[in-house]
Amino acid sequence: MRLSTRVAGLSTIVFALAGTAWFAFEMTPVGLGFEDTDNPAVMVSFVRTHPDIYVDAGLALILMAIALTAAVVTVAEVAAPRANSPALRWASAFGLFAAAFFLIHGGIRVGSSGPLLHIAGLKEEWGEVAYLAAQVTGQALLVSGIVGLCLWAIGLSLIGIQTRVFPIALCALGAFPAIRLVTGTLGPLGLLPDSDLLWVVSIAAIPGTMLWCLVLGLVLLRRGFQSAVEPRLDPAAAGGA
Repeated sequence: MRLSTRVAGLSTIVFALAGTAWFAFEMTPVGLGFEDTDNPAVMVSFVRTHPDIYVDAGLALILMAIALTAAVVTVAEVAAPRANSPALRWASAFGLFAAAFFLIHGGIRVGSSGPLLHIAGLKEEWGEVAYLAAQVTGQALLVSGIVGLCLWAIGLSLIGIQTRVFPIALCALGAFPAIRLVTGTLGPLGLLPDSDLLWVVSIAAIPGTMLWCLVLGLVLLRRGFQSAVEPRLDPAAAGGA
């Protein structure tokens, strides 16, 4: 169990760091002067100029998927002795779905860079269409992955509140994925007011969700090392007593 706890902690931390790196890659075009990221012509130019950044974002997504898969499985194993319930299984299922969506999105990013530039070299308009196809598909997968991730985090937070298997402070941070889930699903449907503040809160909830993952990893890693150094009762001494 100690090994599972450490693996759970490390894999969750890796996921959080990879997710932060992906978020930074996504913000890079604006920082490099490609401001209208909704314009396919601008983004084809970005991919042509910085293909490594476009591919690195995909690699970050693939690393996220691998780390999240390991995290979901091992966190469930760690929590099961105190919280073995259908809720834990449902939360784990959502986490695995999220990992699958991130993996497919990352594969599209990595695999589409070369063909996209080749098509754009034949005709610029074709390249823009190819970019839009990859972008729309990727965004659908990304949104699905984020929803699954948020449901995993919310599920574990609620389980932690009920069973105390996780610290209450960590469970309170589950508000970030809850906010992201609400704004990310209801916002596109037009069910939330159009507010700049709401948009800022929604965007802030993305790194906030990664913060929840990072804190979860640190809690589990600390717990794993604490278990490793706990004093053990000598069987011979116990028998003599």
